[in-house]
This record gives sequence, C-alpha cells and structure tokens, in this order.
Amino acid sequence: MLKQRLLTAAILIPVFLAALFLMDGLEFAIFLAVILILSLNEWANLSGIQSIAVKLAYITAGVVIAAIIQYSGLVGQAMFILVFALWLIVVLRLIQFGRQVHDPKATAGNGPMAWLDGYFVLLPTVLGLQVLKADDPAVPQLLLIFFFIIWSADTGAYLAGRTWGKNKLAPAISPGKTIEGLIGGVIGAQIIAVLVGILVWELSLSKLLLWLLAVALVTLFSVAGDLFESIYKRRAGVKDSGRLLPGHGGVLDRIDSACAALPPYILVIYQFDLLTKSAAGL
Repeated sequence: MLKQRLLTAAILIPVFLAALFLMDGLEFAIFLAVILILSLNEWANLSGIQSIAVKLAYITAGVVIAAIIQYSGLVGQAMFILVFALWLIVVLRLIQFGRQVHDPKATAGNGPMAWLDGYFVLLPTVLGLQVLKADDPAVPQLLLIFFFIIWSADTGAYLAGRTWGKNKLAPAISPGKTIEGLIGGVIGAQIIAVLVGILVWELSLSKLLLWLLAVALVTLFSVAGDLFESIYKRRAGVKDSGRLLPGHGGVLDRIDSACAALPPYILVIYQFDLLTKSAAGL
C-alpha cells in the first residue's frame, strides 16, 4: 500500500506542479474542470445515483453552475467568508457526531439530497483555485504553500497515527483516525508554516505567531474535510470514493482535505495582504 501511494504521488505531484506553474488561465480552467467532473462522478456514486442519465445531468449541472458563478463575478472574499461559515457549522456538527459509538454495520446509505453536498464541497474549491490563478501572478507560490501544508499534515497524521495512535478521534465517523494522528498532522503543517514564515516571507515574530495559528486552523479544517467525506463513504459502505489513484483511492480521497481547508486559507491570504491589489477585490 505504501509503495503504491508513493508511486502514485510521484506521478501526481509533477502533474500538479506543471498545472500550477506552466498552464495559462484557460488550460488551468480545463484542468480544474476535469478534476471537477471526476470528483462529481465519485460524489454521485456515494450519493447512490445509479442512473447514467441522472449522473450525467448532475455532473453537467455542476460544471454549468461553476461557470455561471465564475463569470457572474460572485467569486470573492464574501463568498469565501460564507463558505468558511458553512464549514464551521460542519466542524461543530462533526465534533458532536464524531464522539458517538461507532457501529461497523451501519451502512444505511446517504440521503436523497446528499448530491447537494457535492456542490457545496467541490464548487467553491474549483472556483477559488481558478479565480486566484487567473487574477494574481503570486498565487502559484501561495497555492503551492497551501498544498505543502495539507500534504505535510496528511503525512504527519499518517505517521503519528500508525506509530502512536491509540485514542480515537471520531469513532463514529472514521475509526482509524486518532488524536495522536491529529497532533502529528498539526505538527507536520507547523513545520512547513515555520519554514515559509521565516525563510520565504521573513515575517516578524508577531506576524509569525499569527501565521502559525492560522495554519493550525487550516489544518483542523483539512481534517474536517476528510471526516466529512468519511461520513458519506461509511454510509455508502465503501472504503474509498473510487479506484482511479492506486494506493490513494479516488480523486475525492485526495482533495477532500483541501476542499475544507482552502476557504480559511484564502481568508488568511487576505488577512496577510498577500494578494496583489488587482486581485484583492477579485
């Protein structure tokens, strides 16, 4: 499993870097559209949509809605504040639900409106990446830092959880996740945050401390995104959202953390005034 994960990562990372730094606005939009289509297809499966026609309509509607929102000028700081608030509600619900007793036989399926959550999770992520990439030449670096934070948190959680994990984090949602893994994930993200804050941005001590707190928040939201998808997988009775990425599962399994963590990260970018003046208003 670890060998497969590493091999797949060795392929995905160069593809991602090429998309981030080499693609122009249109090419990057097409790249994100492909990711959106694959992700919506997996979410449709988790939602119990079996009809090919309904699934195609669901995916097409998602892409069209994303395009309408983008070209109507609704993507901006206010949108990310709203999405962040919605994710905050999700986090609070996860805390409440996650401490319940886990029933391994509980696979009742997802509700008939579960497909709507796919739009909530995926559309703001794709729109945020697209608009930032198109409007600010500094964004490739900022997004690279974001994904390094997410990857480091994921790696730290995986290593700490396997080595020291004993206390369950959310047994009703994902029995494999532990409090020790969460701590390891936060530490992994903080290492990247310290390196960026000191070596790349040369932040003052006060701003560095604020940056570290912000990254801790982003990390916690990334865990929430993972847990949120885990609820749907558990109810659907599957371990992974798909099989497209050997050792990793599906596309959703790779981006679920980023979907929840991107809104607070973008707000952090605004707070630290890291966008150019032309992009700050989006």
